[in-house]
This record gives sequence, C-alpha cells and structure tokens, in this order.
Amino acid sequence: MDPRGRLDVSFSHLHVASHLSAHYGVTSSAALAGLAAEDGASFLALTDRDGLYGGPKHVGACLAAGISPGLGADLAVLDEHQEPIGRIVLLAHGQNRGAGFAQLCRTVSAAHGRREKPAILRDELAAILADDPALTVMLGPESDVGQAIEHRDHAGAGAALDRWREWLPARHLVIEVVCHLTDQGVRGNVVAATRMLSLAESAGIPAVLTNAVRYGLPDEAATADLADAARFLRPLAELDDVNELQVNGQAWLKPAKQMRQIARMIVGAGTHDDGAVQRLLTETERLAERCALDPVSDVGWKQPRMPEASVIGISGDPHQALWERARAGVDERYTRPGMPSLEDAHRALEHEMRIVEQLGMPSYFLTVAKVADIIREMGIRIQARGSGVGSVLNYALHTSSVEPISNGLIFERFLSPERTNLPDIDLDVESARRHDVYCEVFARFGSDRVTLMSMINAYRSRGAVRDAGLALGMDESMIDMIAKQMWRFNAREFRDALRDKPELADLADAVRESRELDLVVDVTERLDRLPRHISVHPCGVILSDTSLLNRTPTQLSGMGPSDVAVRQARHGQHGPHQARHPRRADAVGHGPRCQRARTADRRDHRTRCPAARR
Repeated sequence: MDPRGRLDVSFSHLHVASHLSAHYGVTSSAALAGLAAEDGASFLALTDRDGLYGGPKHVGACLAAGISPGLGADLAVLDEHQEPIGRIVLLAHGQNRGAGFAQLCRTVSAAHGRREKPAILRDELAAILADDPALTVMLGPESDVGQAIEHRDHAGAGAALDRWREWLPARHLVIEVVCHLTDQGVRGNVVAATRMLSLAESAGIPAVLTNAVRYGLPDEAATADLADAARFLRPLAELDDVNELQVNGQAWLKPAKQMRQIARMIVGAGTHDDGAVQRLLTETERLAERCALDPVSDVGWKQPRMPEASVIGISGDPHQALWERARAGVDERYTRPGMPSLEDAHRALEHEMRIVEQLGMPSYFLTVAKVADIIREMGIRIQARGSGVGSVLNYALHTSSVEPISNGLIFERFLSPERTNLPDIDLDVESARRHDVYCEVFARFGSDRVTLMSMINAYRSRGAVRDAGLALGMDESMIDMIAKQMWRFNAREFRDALRDKPELADLADAVRESRELDLVVDVTERLDRLPRHISVHPCGVILSDTSLLNRTPTQLSGMGPSDVAVRQARHGQHGPHQARHPRRADAVGHGPRCQRARTADRRDHRTRCPAARR
C-alpha cells in the first residue's frame, strides 16, 4: 500500500533502449528516468543495443531522479556453429561489488571481437558465466525461443529453451513476455505472448513482463521509424519485408497501469491459473530488485582508479613520491636566471599539493607525467595546453613547459575542491605520430590497463536532412540541393531558419508549396542530435589499473593491422566517466604547428602496436 492507501501500482521496466542505441532508440536517459520516476517507479534498467553506450548517462539520470539504475545489453547471439540464433537481453545483478557489471562489460567486449557485426557466441557467454554467474539472460520475442513461438513451432521452442538450459544455469534464465498489441501473426501479438508465458510455466522458468521500450512517449514512434530507415539505409516504404521494424507505436515507456492491463490481457488470452497475472508481475519486480545496482559499489561511481604504483615507476606512497619529484623539479626549473623566486615557487607548490592530497589525486599527476615522459623519450614534440598549464606542479613535473607564476595563471581554474569534475590536462603532440603514441602507451601500460576513448557523432543539420530524405524516398539530387544550404544552424532549428534567413527564401517558398518538403523539415528536426555513428575520439586515452576491462566494455577501433581497443563511452559526459574510471590523458595531434619541423626532420615511423591487440 502507498501512503494514500492505494494498492502499489509501480512497474519496473527491464528492457529499455535509450537514444544512444544508434538508429534504434530515440529518447535520452534523462527523459526516460524522469518518466519512470513520475510514474512512481523505483527502478529502471537500460539495455542499449549492442553495448553500454548510455550506461554512465543512465546511472547519473537515475540518481538525479531518485530511482535505482539497472544496466544490461541487447545482443545478437551465435550458436556453437556460429549461426545466428536471434537476440537476447542481459541484465547485470547488483549488490555484489561489481561482479555482475564486470561480467556484462566482458560479454559486450567479447561480442565486439573481430566479427563484422557485434554478436556473442553462446559458448563465450557460458564461459564468462561459468564460475559465479551474476547475469540474467532474458529470452524474448527476438530470441530463437521467441521466433519459434512466433511461427507456432512449440516443439522447436521447447528444444531451443532446452539448449539454453544446457549452456547456462536455469536460475539465470527467464522468459521475456512482450505484447505490443499487434495483429495475430505479427511479432508482438497477444497470442504469441501468452504462448511464451505458457512455455515458461511448463518449463518451470520464471517469466517477466517487458515492453521492449524504444522511446519514452507515443509521439516519438515516428522518430523510431526514421531510425529504422537509417539503420537499414532504405526508404521506409521499402522496409515492409524487414522483420526488425516496429509494426505500430506501442514500444514506449508505458505507465504501470497500462502494463498491468497488458499482463491481464496476456493471461486472459491463454489457459493459465488465477495467480498467473500476479506471478508475472511479481517475477518482474523480483528480477528488478535483483538487478538494482549500487552506483558506488557495483559501478564504481566517483571512484577513479589509477595505474598501480609499480606501473608508473614508483614504490611506496604516491603522495610522497609526488612530493619528492615536484620539489626536485621546482629546484631545477626555478633556479634559472629570470625566473620567479624559488620561495614563491615552493609556496605555490605547497598550496597545490595540499589540494592534490585533499582530493586524493597524487597518482593521477604521476600517471600523466609518466605519459609525457614516454612521449619525450620517443623523440616526439609535446606541449601541455589548457587550464593545466596554470599549475606549478605540472611545470615542475615537466608535464607542462609553461611557467605559470610569471604568466599570472590561476591554479584553481584547473583544480580546486569546489570542482566536481576531475582535472583536464591536454598534451599536444605531432599529429603524424599520434598513433605511435597510442601504441607505445599500450605497450608500456598493458592492454588490460589502456583503451582509447570513443565518441558518438550526432546528427547535425546536413546529415539529418540527408537521412530524412532517404527515409522518405526522395530524389537524391533534391536532398543534396537542400543539404548544401544548411549551415550555421542545428537541424532542430530548420523551420526557424527558413523563416528568419533571407538566403533560404527560395527554399522556404518551396516548402510552403510542397507537402513532401514540409515533411522533410519535420523529419529533419526529429533527428537533431541523435547518434549517427561511433568513432575514435581524436585524442582521448583511458588509463587505469587491471580492473579497467571489468569497468568498461571495449570494441576494436578499426585502425587496421595494429588495431587497438576503444572504450564504449560517449564523449562529453565527463562527470559519469570520470566517476567510473581515471581521467583520460589527451594526446592531441596538431598538424600546422609541426609542419615546418617535420619538413626539416623527415623520418620513417611505421606504426606497429602488437601489445595493443587483445
């Protein structure tokens, strides 16, 4: 009962994609968490497609909304013969000091292996869960079990379920029941849903109810249609034969009341006992409780991890080692003619070191200094940039070559107890040698402590209008003409730009006279800022201890024979990322400033990076 004497009507959504499921989900984690909290939910899982791209955002959004986060992934599966057997949803168990989250990260990384498309081998999954499984596998409509049910192959569904039980412990398998109120014979219909429930009952396996959510509100269904067209690179009118498309607009984050109605509808469509509705809902909440993550102990929220002391060349207390190196650096650099007084330098260093000690960050500074030393040892030009050059400590460590006192630079712009984010030290290097730097860092620190950072490239105006035209099946030359006129404004501002910009007057007239062009404007605005593709961040290198790959999934960068792992993370979410991992070391390649030096010093430096391969 709630405080007002009503029956508890909360519902926990277990299968939800955010907008960071590129070309699939369309709603941000913040909006999804807000909707869930508004409906009275105490838990919300995020199960992005093919990865954990939205994981940090989701945890932060749930914390802000006052609900418990769950994390999982929607992955394609291959059988022991490497044949596709549909898709499954994995959910990490919580309250186990990160064991579930670690297995989830390892599984997603394995799915990205060296295959053309991400997919986890069932025997790989079984191996990851062999010792102490901390994941639940949901077998839903897109699994081999669900596909057999959809085709009314009950014997085949039972056989497929038996094979799963041979590979994984039965207590870590559940049947996912989904009903999108479609017509009979179409995925998401109530008949298939009640048959899935019957299969679970006959097999003695729990069944849970989800809505396989792709968007937060019903009116976002049209945006999901556009995402489908972009995913398959075909106009919507030609996608009727594609089995993965949504048939209607029911895949939204429905409130508890509607989900309970769907549960009753599913049970009513089959032959089930009187307690089937309550049992289905109870098992759903039981799994949600099992998968509720503690942000600190399970995910490592605001718990940065640095490389071990031995890896960065120190023994004993990192704070003492930093003090010794910093004092020696000050004595070396501030005794030169024309420098600020040695007394002022030591006073500034003491001030900075008090803050560094207070924030527990000695290892961070030693790690960045180690990277800077490695780059110099390679004979590569390096220069620190940004607020980090305002630090006497960085100058003393030779991380920066800019003397901050005489230049009037303020340390607190870089680091202070009032700042919630970790500091940012950019290291500019020669652009032609950046890949060499990556490879050397992998070799020195080890591939279990290093990844590159990924970034998600979002739709801007031109890309959005091109994919909008693709979805609507418009003539390419017409879309190309429109795209070339879209500059200096965001896609979501397309209609405002037509109204306000004189140079778009002819296009504005054409839009007023054409329903098709008017629709293009609406569609373009819907795509604004949604993810378009993932790429390697141009400078981010993630350094941590050997727990790194238990705290972030990775995928290959696509850099060729010397491929390296890239962390699945969205650039721009510094708070959550810094909370789960140590701060990245930015090795920014700059071309123009190094061009003259490279002309005078041409050397062959072929890129070899065997240590980075996993």
